[in-house]
Amino acid sequence: MRAGPRLILALWAGGLVTIGGVVAPTLFATLDDRALAGRIAGSLFHVATLGSVLLCLLLLLVERHVQVSRPTGRQMIGRVAPVLLLASSEWLVRPLLEAARATGGSTSGQFALWHGVSTLLYVAASAWIVATLAAELRR
Repeated sequence: MRAGPRLILALWAGGLVTIGGVVAPTLFATLDDRALAGRIAGSLFHVATLGSVLLCLLLLLVERHVQVSRPTGRQMIGRVAPVLLLASSEWLVRPLLEAARATGGSTSGQFALWHGVSTLLYVAASAWIVATLAAELRR
């Protein structure tokens, strides 16, 4: 009965880790044009955020319909928190990041600050989902 939630968590964790830990660094290591690499990575992070929203909703629906694994309020917050981190990065930090790039370029201190905040939020969300998957697999 736990196969559905575990599969969803595995897809979610795998997607976030693959994009943030493999694809984005590979883009910057491979492409000579850092601006192009940044635009592609930004698009992938946007897709990862939208995918996370969908996977979170799917997870909550599946868990709600599986009587044995209905999440408690605390578990519900644990499922939604990574989406809130990613959404904050996408819709609050990213506009500030873009504004910093437009005014000072990608080497400005403001750009570096907002890029660091965005990275921290993405890493925290990814680690949260990986930890949630690990806890689910221990059950």
